[in-house]
Amino acid sequence: MTDELGDFSYELKLSLFQLGISPQIFASIIMQVLCHVIPSLVKLRKEGLDGHEKIKSYIWWMSFGFAILEAFIISCHSLPYSIYAASQCVKHVLVTTCLLVCGAMTITWICDTISESGFGQGSSLIICVGILTGYVETLHKMITQLSVNGLGGVTWCQYLLAVLGIFTIVTMWAVVVTESCRKVKLQYYGFKLASAAREQSPITEVEPYIPFNINPSGMQPVLTTSYLLAFPSILASLLQSRFWEHVKEILNPENSVGAEPWVYYSIYALFVFLFNIFDIANLPKEIADYLNKMGARIPNIKPGKATIEYLIKIQASTRFWDFGLLSCGTFAGGLLLSVLATTSTILDHHLRRINAGFAIGFTSVLIIVGSLIELRRSYQAYNVMPSLSNALKRYGV
Repeated sequence: MTDELGDFSYELKLSLFQLGISPQIFASIIMQVLCHVIPSLVKLRKEGLDGHEKIKSYIWWMSFGFAILEAFIISCHSLPYSIYAASQCVKHVLVTTCLLVCGAMTITWICDTISESGFGQGSSLIICVGILTGYVETLHKMITQLSVNGLGGVTWCQYLLAVLGIFTIVTMWAVVVTESCRKVKLQYYGFKLASAAREQSPITEVEPYIPFNINPSGMQPVLTTSYLLAFPSILASLLQSRFWEHVKEILNPENSVGAEPWVYYSIYALFVFLFNIFDIANLPKEIADYLNKMGARIPNIKPGKATIEYLIKIQASTRFWDFGLLSCGTFAGGLLLSVLATTSTILDHHLRRINAGFAIGFTSVLIIVGSLIELRRSYQAYNVMPSLSNALKRYGV
């Protein structure tokens, strides 16, 4: 998965778009945290479209800074591999850094353009396209290798069907993690849903509710965990320290010298779980304030403090242990995502051992599922806009 995300890998790869969208991901995650911690940014986040544009400009400049930092690290790391750098060391670092930064900011501009067009998140779609392109190449390599070498009496057709079966199960699991939510019903004060243009509207009127997703952060916990666990390898290559080399070996399940592979998987699952349930935003309070402004309430719950306490319980039960999520039993929100991500990682490493270093990349399935679902919602919203515009014109809005 790290290759598709433009992350640092164990082999040297130099291209114009080497950094990928990793600077933008770093900047977005940090800005998302700061917007709930720094009072001025909290106020700016609530100022509507103008505040959103300012925050986007801050993210762009932070992405630019991270791109320079990452490009400089890669440039210094590539010095031993460059013949030109033997006589022009400084010039090599400057030219390589500038080229990598230009490539990263070009991808950032493409992502922003896609997002502004209204068809999903540009960064997610860019990652999704890269992953799907890699799947085709990986399947071709796997089939070629199996047809030549074989796999212990198993034909390539049987092996391919087994891989596709596992891929289907992981995809279904990812859909459950992405789409499952707990609905909290709403009740309006003396207000009924508008029925104008109901016959012409393609949307079926539903009872109002607040959805609490079991995985509100999407792929962000997995992305953050992947970057965090890859950070010791970066420090080990830069500092040449025995301590960081030892940490790097512990966090390398392929060749774990300092610890057994289960240590890496346990740490990976723990961080994914913690990042999923970690909520720096006071979401229940914001929802309660929004309900008061729009004249709505939760049935049998008093407005104000009682509503906030009720929403906190709902949010905790959804992310930790959600009852009644599906009719077949009880599921855990954060635990479900951590098990999915860890199982996918184990499958990836197992396939790499069998297939001489390449695998399908089951960990990336959650990115693909989330991106396609978001793209589908954006397409549906785009089709609804003409009907909504006609309804607003009738009321002179």
